[in-house]
Amino acid sequence: MFQDINEETIFLLKVGFERSPNSQVLAEYRNGDVHILKVNKAFTEFYGYSQDEVLDGNPRILNSNKQDPHFFITMWDAILDPKIGFWRDEIINKRKDGSLINVILTINTIFDEDNSPKYFTAYHVDITKRKIAEEKLRKSEEKYHLAYEQADLYKDIVAHDINNVLQVIKSSLELSSLYFNSPEKMSKIKELYEIMEEQVIRGSNIISNVVKLSELDKEQILSEKVESINFLKRSITYIKESYPSREIKIQTNFYKESVYVLANNLLLDVFENLLINSIRHNDNLTIELFVKVSPIVKEGKNYILFEISDNGRGINDERKPIIFEHRKNLRTKTMGMGLGLSLVKKIINSYNGSIWVEDRVKGAYQKGSSFKFLIPEA
Repeated sequence: MFQDINEETIFLLKVGFERSPNSQVLAEYRNGDVHILKVNKAFTEFYGYSQDEVLDGNPRILNSNKQDPHFFITMWDAILDPKIGFWRDEIINKRKDGSLINVILTINTIFDEDNSPKYFTAYHVDITKRKIAEEKLRKSEEKYHLAYEQADLYKDIVAHDINNVLQVIKSSLELSSLYFNSPEKMSKIKELYEIMEEQVIRGSNIISNVVKLSELDKEQILSEKVESINFLKRSITYIKESYPSREIKIQTNFYKESVYVLANNLLLDVFENLLINSIRHNDNLTIELFVKVSPIVKEGKNYILFEISDNGRGINDERKPIIFEHRKNLRTKTMGMGLGLSLVKKIINSYNGSIWVEDRVKGAYQKGSSFKFLIPEA
């Protein structure tokens, strides 16, 4: 900082001023306002204004009425204080052609013998390329983390759904072993082996679905017109065959026999996961499921509303917002309802649909849950 301005000081300022590769402004502080005295060649080349244009217009580049108040309060507190007399920050400026640029603005204050601000020098360092590079790096890092999370999710999907398959095969093997010494039960054994054969096929389909989901993340799979009731009926048949030792009653209410939605083959996985969820979290001797399909109009668009209700344990209000989240610990029932629901939400979101859960009997969550989701009608 300078306590006094003389001809030599001004000369030295001008020498550095003109030779600087960065755009600079020399301004005088008079009567509480800023008056530009000179801009260097780098300034005119950088911003596109000639020195005459700047001086004729006499733009008050530091006027607190022109910018964000908080921005200038911080700046003025620094540059008007003789103990500081300095300020630096990143800002966005505009060239003559209207293009926006990122710059580091540095302001130094020159005080007179009374410690009153007399002159300002403002330096503008172009960091536009650096900011663009930082933004590209940030997006690259986001893509990396997203790819990692997706790979982790797909791994858990395989582990979760294959575990379902193995559990059904295990149950079928245990039941069939009871019939080995009873020739009259051979037909039952045959049925169980058919179930196991279907599970092997299902395991193969799970791998195929994971591949499809990975393509879906790349936005390479589009929704198409599919008939949803057929998927529902296939899922109901599969569920009954998968739990032969449990008494399951399923009531259906379809507003018509063929209902077309904008989805894809992964809709089958949605139905199966929701039905499996309703069975797994049900301690009743008789499991009761209610499946309803109806049309609905929301915000001027036609949707199909699917409802799968049960008489299971239910979900309290605190857990309702988190049950569709991807959870690492699949064994911790208090943390959520398992991976199946996170997969369901992911698929439904890809259809531009939505899913939520309610009490089957409002205000009495212990009487069961009702999972509801919307998919655009085709």
